[in-house]
This record gives sequence, structure tokens and C-alpha cells, in this order.
Amino acid sequence: MRVKFLAVLALTLLAISGRASRATFNEEGIAMVDGKPFFPVGVFIYELNAEVLAELHELQCNTVLHGFQPNQLDLLQQHGLKAICATEAPWVDMAKDHPATLAWYLSDEPENQGATRESERKRYLDLRKRDPNHPIGLCHTAFEALTKFKDACDFTMTDIYPITAKRDQNAMGVSIMMDEARRIHGQGWPQWTYIQTFGGPETDNGVWAVPLPHEVRFMIYQALVHRATGILYFSYWPRQPRTWQSVADLNREVQRLVPRLVAPGKEGTVKSTATEIQARVRLTLPQKDSPAGRAKSGSGMMIVINTSPRFVESELECVDMPADADARLPFENRVIQQDGSGKWHERFGPYGVHVYVWGTEP
Repeated sequence: MRVKFLAVLALTLLAISGRASRATFNEEGIAMVDGKPFFPVGVFIYELNAEVLAELHELQCNTVLHGFQPNQLDLLQQHGLKAICATEAPWVDMAKDHPATLAWYLSDEPENQGATRESERKRYLDLRKRDPNHPIGLCHTAFEALTKFKDACDFTMTDIYPITAKRDQNAMGVSIMMDEARRIHGQGWPQWTYIQTFGGPETDNGVWAVPLPHEVRFMIYQALVHRATGILYFSYWPRQPRTWQSVADLNREVQRLVPRLVAPGKEGTVKSTATEIQARVRLTLPQKDSPAGRAKSGSGMMIVINTSPRFVESELECVDMPADADARLPFENRVIQQDGSGKWHERFGPYGVHVYVWGTEP
């Protein structure tokens, strides 16, 4: 009876822990876990317990950073969460073969920790030898650090937090840092971008303001326009309920767009008559239906942002959108009316965002 019990227990533990996964990146910088695309939506946490797990599910997150222990990887696996793990002992031995492991967090802002180019490169190579199956990332807040430590990572995380108490910083700093990473490494470089959700008088002597919901939304979609392949949140577990609840709502939007973000595709173009407008068009390549092999029609997504704190009106033209396309705004419950030339008029609020989709969802 005891032997039978142990056998059942072993099978149960195997089912819980699963098998070791392998994470790589495709040519567009999208994470591939065991060959399937994965778009991390992660939160920097401070402990892992039942309350935090419930909060992570409410936030529609799929990845955690910091704040959990190596012996909690099974718990993360049970909840369908991926982990970006620390590299100190005993992390590597316990995490390198665990199915919950997505990637390694080599250093957080090594430019502020006294690290040298050579020391980070050595740590990277040593870890790569121990685990060739999971990518290794660095997080940077200094512009020049992206070049200094470029040979010590497989992907970058950037943490630019522009919502200061005086709101006197360039809100486009989030994407300026991202663009520099891709300038250094190439357009297919994996870029996971931290979004600010913290602030207030009790944080860092009041330097930061708590971002309002429209500011959080703008930073998220700014990152997506500049081709972020992962969205992360630096939190301090914000005390402003309005902002924190907005993250849950926004992540529901992001999760709805993930199939279009990760499906095989190519980038398109859009024209605007307003210089304040930035946009991204993502065209999904025709796919084969399984098992019949019928070709699906192509589809597309367009994200358009107003980079200014003013109301802006613009004529938009997307040459990659069919003139007869049923272009829907899924988060506004409306459809655009083109004038027959592929152009239409749009109005944007301060730091406003409009998202359009057409065709079959991948």
C-alpha cells in the first residue's frame, strides 16, 4: 500500500511540476516557449502568497519578477505563471530545469551597482554555460548603459518612469529608451518594457506622482507602438485604487491583442496629418487552417497614439487596410467610416489612444 501511495504521489508531483521548458526568441524578438509564442505581462512583486496570487489573476498577468522564492516555483506553475528568476545561489540549480522558468534577471540597473562591462559579460557567459535553455536579461535606466552592457544579455528590460511629481519629464522617454536598444541590437531585438504604476509622497521622498489611468494607458500603448515584446509593471503595489484597477482593465485589452501581436506577420504603415501622432500597423500573414488547410484571410491591427497633452485632430490613412475593411475599435464599440479613399478623420484626447482591428483574429 505504501509503495502504491508513493507511486501515486510521484505521478502527482510530476503532473504539477511538468517538464523543463525551453525559451528562445524568434526573428521579431517574440518569446517562444517550447516553440509557442508567449507575450509576458509581468509584475515586480515583493512576496508570494494567496492574496498576491489572487491580485495577479485580477490583473490578468502571466509573469512575475522578484519577491518569490525558489521553492515557490511549483506554486507558480500550478497557477499558470511564468517566472523571471534571480541568478544567485540556489536559484540556478533549482530553476534551470523548472517549467515555470521563463528567463533570468541577470542584474537590475548594473550601471548603478558599480558593475563593469567585463564583470557582467563574465556573469552572462557563466550562466549561459549552466543553462543554455533560457534567455538572460538586463534592466537599464541609463541611456548609455544599453551600449556599455550590450554583450551581456539576450534581451533588455528598460525602466523609464516619466510621471514625476511636477510632471515635467518627457512622457516619450519610455519609447526613446526602447528605440535605442533596437538601434544597438537590431530591429528584431527582444524588448520588455517596465511601466510606471507607483508614486506619491511616501515613495522616494515624493519625487514621483501616481500615474493617472490615462497616463498608464498611454505608456502601455506607447510601448506597443514601439514594438515592445513584453509589458512589465514596477509597482510598489500602488496605494491609488483608481490607478491599480486601471491596470487590470488595461491588461484585459493587452491580452485581447496578444494573438495579433505574436502571430506571424509584418509591419505596415499609416499616414497622419498631425505631427503629434505616432502609430503602428501590424499585419497578420495568412495562415493555414488545421486540419483542412484552408487559407485564412489576412487581418490587421493599428495602434495610434497622441504624444501630446493637447487634444489633436488628424486625418489618418492606412494603405495596408483594405478600403472595404470592417475596421473596428474594439475598446470603443464603434467602426470607422472611411471616405472611399482609405482615409478617415479621428480626434484624440490628451495622450489619447485609438486601437483598430480588422479581419479574422489569428
